[in-house]
Amino acid sequence: MMPSKKANEVGLDHLGAMRALLRIVELGSFSAAARELKVATSTIARKISALEDMLGVSLLHRSTHHVALTEAGNLYHARAVSMIADLDDTLRVVAELDSAPSGPLKLTAPVAFGRRYLAPLVAPFLERYPGVQLDLRLTDNHNDMVMGGFDLDIHEGENYLDNLIVQPISRNDSILCAAPAYFARRGRPQAPADLAQHNCLRYLHPEGDPRWHLTDGATVQSVLPSGNLQSDHSELLLEATRAGLGIAEFEIWLIRDLLVSGELEVALPGYRLENALTGRQIYMAYLPNRRFSTKVRVLREFMAERLKGIGELPDRELVPSPAERA
Repeated sequence: MMPSKKANEVGLDHLGAMRALLRIVELGSFSAAARELKVATSTIARKISALEDMLGVSLLHRSTHHVALTEAGNLYHARAVSMIADLDDTLRVVAELDSAPSGPLKLTAPVAFGRRYLAPLVAPFLERYPGVQLDLRLTDNHNDMVMGGFDLDIHEGENYLDNLIVQPISRNDSILCAAPAYFARRGRPQAPADLAQHNCLRYLHPEGDPRWHLTDGATVQSVLPSGNLQSDHSELLLEATRAGLGIAEFEIWLIRDLLVSGELEVALPGYRLENALTGRQIYMAYLPNRRFSTKVRVLREFMAERLKGIGELPDRELVPSPAERA
């Protein structure tokens, strides 16, 4: 079958049609994609129709309020995502040769981690690299790096490392802790079994294990904590813990300064928590096609230098025991 005139036309702008399709799928409509690309909706529609004519298949199911990929569309879309990512990375690498890092740079991280540690680093980074336009997205829901267009992902745990290059930043230690006022009122647990006599504040996650798994390096003891507060928000639980309500599990990066100041104290100093959800490391992760990007490299180096060891229990001299404080 000979290609139509429209197909010949799209052959001159196959790349533009491919990019348009990706935006339609991500944004959910022709009109939203047209607004982002700053063209008329009819222009977007003509590109997709011409692309479908050239391929001889329908790529999208269309309705008044919804678009969805056909079987052929799913196959084309998967290949197009990879191709566009590779092309954009090639263009970036070439443009960055022999020049200072510049252009858009998209980073994602968990909300609490981003507020506590990344927010103070934004201004120093951009002062050092003024040509970069940083886009920092904080979310506790893992982002698809390809679909989201992310250059770098800072996250905890080993759950999302497939097909990514990873660079460990720090161990990700977790402990149980409480305020000194709570210990003064209720006493200190001496072993994991003693937690049954304490008010335990629980963090909830749909993929998390409700039990606390405590290890002394040789054995693991599991307990099901119970108390009068549970939440899916770690910072809310932290405020309740600081107020003396009970014992809670936290990663070191979230409470490091509070341990140093003595506002919080470790509940079972001889134990660490094993948490499959948060894992044993904090990582920076990036796609293989970003490995030669100058701006990604300088961001990785900048973050690695300033965040090194941030998830590890501070040295003993920084966190004196209650007896030493007295």
